[in-house]
Amino acid sequence: MKKRSILSRTLALMMVLTLTTGCGNKNEDGGGDAASEPLRVAVQSFYCSSMAQYIQDQGLAEQAGLDIEWIVFNGGAAINEAMGEWDVSVTGGAFVYALANYGCKLVAHQVNGTDGNYVCARNGDPLIDAETPEEMADLVRGKTLLTCIGTTGHYTLNLWLESIGLSPDECQIMNLEIANVYSSWVAGEGDYCVLTEPYCYYDMDEMNTTVVATLDSIGGELYEATVCTKDAYENRYDDVVKFVEILYQACDALAADEDLAVQTVVDWYTNCGKTLAPEEARTSIQGKPMITSEEAKQIALGEFAESYAAWYAEQELIDQTGLENVKNNIASDVFTDALANLSA
Repeated sequence: MKKRSILSRTLALMMVLTLTTGCGNKNEDGGGDAASEPLRVAVQSFYCSSMAQYIQDQGLAEQAGLDIEWIVFNGGAAINEAMGEWDVSVTGGAFVYALANYGCKLVAHQVNGTDGNYVCARNGDPLIDAETPEEMADLVRGKTLLTCIGTTGHYTLNLWLESIGLSPDECQIMNLEIANVYSSWVAGEGDYCVLTEPYCYYDMDEMNTTVVATLDSIGGELYEATVCTKDAYENRYDDVVKFVEILYQACDALAADEDLAVQTVVDWYTNCGKTLAPEEARTSIQGKPMITSEEAKQIALGEFAESYAAWYAEQELIDQTGLENVKNNIASDVFTDALANLSA
């Protein structure tokens, strides 16, 4: 893999990595796949995109006849900001904005990401011993909460505030890049925070931190998602289908061999310029399992996305037009074709 460049963005650092693997596919029946152009795949430098490492290690793109340019971002919000610079994105909960606001298409779910979203307080904070939502609300009202807006952490924070009867407007929400939520928290900033993978799996005692709620404990769920742009869907359909195929090939292999998955995730973080201990990688793998092709066949693609988007609309985080866009941007045909090809 060749590192092409490093670009500064408002919310995140974006690293661009180029992998040349074989030749692109030309859609002979009018699909319009551009043989001369690589398929630009945006990924996060976090666990939700770590199967990209296996795809690269095993040469799956080359075997599928795909020429892929990997573009690595430090979070899903930054991926959405870079709309127009990629064709396919292996991302997290921020996919809802891509569908609602940018016309992207949902093509797969690759990780059950419900775990790994923790609302945290510092040890000794009275919130830890509060017994009722009313008590919690009184303690949290007006306080500073650290999160990365537009991500699963932000979703978790909003659900938690809702569960204790507070509106986000009643608190001071500090918007930080994902890694900076962690570093700012350990530096003593903020009253409460939402730590996401991998930081939520660090030693809480060393951080002087107690988990007061999780996405699961407040009734939420999250499926990390892969999306493609409208242009890629209309003009590179076959390539998008092939990519979803190799995505699930990677998920199948990693789900079947935990030790291989651990090493792959560790390598992914290393190659993205980060450090992750094997035991932390294992915790992510066990808590946030990759979705296999057989499990994917049981998924009604769009069901989660629509319920997820409905909540965002209720909170006025997307408008009604955005909600309708989500419903209309479920590419079940890509999903079905990819799984059928894997079974052939």
